[in-house]
Amino acid sequence: MIREVDVTSMSDVARAAGVSAATVSRALRGEPGVSEATRRYVTEVAKRMKYAIARDASSLAGGRRFAIAVLTGDVGRGDLLAGAEGALRQAGFDVLLYVLGDAGSRTGFFEEMPLGRRVDGVLALSIVLAEAESAALATLDVPVVRVDDGDLRSALRIAVGHLIGLGHRDIALVLADGVDESYDEVLVAEGLEIRPEWTLWSSPTVVGGEQVADALLDGDRLPTAVVSSNGEVALGVFMRLRRDGRAIPADISLVSLDDRDLTRAVGITAIEGAQREEGERAVAALLGSIRGDGGSSVHGLSARLVVRDSTGPA
Repeated sequence: MIREVDVTSMSDVARAAGVSAATVSRALRGEPGVSEATRRYVTEVAKRMKYAIARDASSLAGGRRFAIAVLTGDVGRGDLLAGAEGALRQAGFDVLLYVLGDAGSRTGFFEEMPLGRRVDGVLALSIVLAEAESAALATLDVPVVRVDDGDLRSALRIAVGHLIGLGHRDIALVLADGVDESYDEVLVAEGLEIRPEWTLWSSPTVVGGEQVADALLDGDRLPTAVVSSNGEVALGVFMRLRRDGRAIPADISLVSLDDRDLTRAVGITAIEGAQREEGERAVAALLGSIRGDGGSSVHGLSARLVVRDSTGPA
């Protein structure tokens, strides 16, 4: 447990911040009756003075654990995770991170439910919860805030519109395992011809993307553009096509619906969300729920196209 630092008292923080000791206590414990601006200011003053509230005492008094469980299926969402983690630590909460990136770890987590009475809330980042999983989290009786990846169809429409504007008509669609085939409808709505061999599924990995590229290269003709729902898959497609001597975008244009550090590093055109800011907003909503200002909620990432070097005229 974090203990009060002997050299700095709550009264010292109160004098430095120009507020009462009671306000400092409420602000640092996340209790109601303090404005968000005052809470942030007092937290910053306390941090600067290296003061930490005695959380074991506060937990006994009010049932607060000062810990948040963060669930994610993908640590590749670095900006989203960093925004959330930074905001939680700034507010004085510990972060218990659970990466549920495969079926085994996910099944084990929801069967065991290791959170027990250890956390004040749950933040689910870019992980689609099944009905039974949401029900399992509900048994914890703590607020749950989800940040979804947003509407994949909307992102696909943006990407396809960009490619059509560049003159592309032969577009392959690569979807992560488990995604509904009906996303083809987006291409049909844009007047594009759908070839069955140009709708492919892949594991959400670079290797999966390389295998997809192999399948395209083995076809009777290549599409002029590829849209991938996953950033790592897009990177795998990019690398494999380059090894085969294909120029990107001169031979094939490539768009990812999932922007990541890796896609940015190699210059892949992608759909980008305001991830760090959304992580911070989700934490604000979660802490508000913990203080009694609201219940569980779902947030979606806003989407915009970032054009890089991987797309060009057909």
